[in-house]
Amino acid sequence: MEEVQEAPAPVVPAGDRKLRACLVTGLVKTEDQWLRDGNENVECFEMARDREVVLSCTSAKFDGLMAVMKPEQSWTAKWQGVSRYVPGCYALRVSGVLPQQYINILEDNGIPYRPLDSDLA
Repeated sequence: MEEVQEAPAPVVPAGDRKLRACLVTGLVKTEDQWLRDGNENVECFEMARDREVVLSCTSAKFDGLMAVMKPEQSWTAKWQGVSRYVPGCYALRVSGVLPQQYINILEDNGIPYRPLDSDLA
C-alpha cells in the first residue's frame, strides 16, 4: 500500500494588522503568528516565543503579496524563489537586511541567503 503524503496547511496571515514578512523567504504572517508558530520555512531561527528574533528576522515594510497554494507546481513560486517553501502568503519584496548572526545560522544549516529588498526604494 502506497503512503499518501498530506500537503502542509497554507500559512496565511490571521488578520491585516502587525503583518511582518520574513527577510529570508518573504513569508507573511502577523507578529503574533510569528511568536506562536515560529518560521515554518527557516526553523533553525527558533523564532517561536522570542520577540527579539522575530523582530530581527522579519520586517513590517514589504511590497506586494502573493498567495501560493502549491509552491512546487507554481511558475510564479519558482520565479519568486519560494517553490520549496510551505504554502502561504509571500511578499514580493521585503525591506531590510538580515543581521550577520542570522546569515551565519543560515550558512551553518546550508541555507543560501538572498536579500529580498533589492528593488525597494
